[in-house]
Amino acid sequence: MLVMNDAQALVIEDLLTKMLVNDPYSVAELEEAITWFQRDRDRVSCPFEQVWSRNLAREIVRELREQG
Repeated sequence: MLVMNDAQALVIEDLLTKMLVNDPYSVAELEEAITWFQRDRDRVSCPFEQVWSRNLAREIVRELREQG
């Protein structure tokens, strides 16, 4: 099992948020994130998965409200 550290999880959160709200992101960010997921094809477990999901949902709602 691959366990992401906090720094990695924050990069993934930031990248996914940018993708979901259509903000620009760098190819380097995407390449780095992909390498973490390709290690031995292990399952990924994020240590603060519930907090991350809740924060991502809030960010999406905030962005959608600002656009509307």
